[in-house]
Amino acid sequence: MIRNKTVAAVIPVFNPEPGLTALSHSLLELYSTVVVVDDGSVENIGGFDLLPEGVSLVRHEINRGKGRAIKTAIAWLKENRPDVKVAVFVDGDGQHRPDDVVKVVEKAVETDRVTLGVRDFHKAGIPFRSRFGNVVTAFLVRLMFRIPIYDTQTGLRAIPRRLFDMMLDTEGERFEYEMRLFGKLADMRESLEQVSIRTIYIESNRTSHFRPVRDTVRIYRGLFGGRFLKFIGSSFAGFFVDNGVFTLLLCALAPFALDRSVYILISVIAARVVSAGVNYLLNRHFVFRSKNRQSLSICRYAALACAVMALSYAGTFLVSTVFNACGVRITGIKIAVDLILFLLSYKLQKTWVFR
Repeated sequence: MIRNKTVAAVIPVFNPEPGLTALSHSLLELYSTVVVVDDGSVENIGGFDLLPEGVSLVRHEINRGKGRAIKTAIAWLKENRPDVKVAVFVDGDGQHRPDDVVKVVEKAVETDRVTLGVRDFHKAGIPFRSRFGNVVTAFLVRLMFRIPIYDTQTGLRAIPRRLFDMMLDTEGERFEYEMRLFGKLADMRESLEQVSIRTIYIESNRTSHFRPVRDTVRIYRGLFGGRFLKFIGSSFAGFFVDNGVFTLLLCALAPFALDRSVYILISVIAARVVSAGVNYLLNRHFVFRSKNRQSLSICRYAALACAVMALSYAGTFLVSTVFNACGVRITGIKIAVDLILFLLSYKLQKTWVFR
């Protein structure tokens, strides 16, 4: 049997599943180097004793996260496998088929680019949380990094050796690490290859170690940067001021014989003026700690605020007209429109207003 010596298969594992042994056997038939990284497992650790001969086991004493497990594997390959040209990362719970691994590796070898095995989220059988989370995150990656990606959370990824140092230098230890990799690739103007794969979900993805609240926060910190949580805090302050003033004025003006477009416009303008002052001060001094001229940042912030306000009005008016909404339902529509504008505003404030 001839096995590929220039490809290494890496399996990051936290608490091994029964399918790990079979997966390791399958990968050993394809590649000379198979590395399992035990990320501080505390359950089912006897599963590591069942690994076939030829698998290299690297262990963390405590759980350090998937990002650190990836870095540990890359460092091990650099030190011990100088002939390896591509590392392919495979989930250890049996979700990825060996033939799909081969397809991803072949594309990475052919193009010398990062290659992702992407799932088709329109097919039946994919758990809702996986489908919904991926759609949202893929949209944000496209918005932030202009990368047309279809599956941001896939665990099947092939990385060429020329990018090993970049992977080691990328900050992050857990799920945020993979989001930051997308940012690094965008900065380096690296193109992504994407290969369609079939994913096997075990008991509606029961084996996933993803913690919805904590790990979602980590992912978005990795996606937006370390200031993201502070920006959320300042935005919440502006959000409550803005929507509070908007709702009060909406209720106050509704009894008058005004056209819908007029009373929505008045409410949006007044609410945005008050909340913009609060938000500007918090963002300048607390979130971005800007050192540029205050007059410059005020002008830029004002221009951005006017643009967002116009888009908020246009979006709120158009959607409320389409659905013939009135009263507090218009507030709900405005909130949805503003959530989209929120993401755009963060990027522009970080790169332009408070740069």
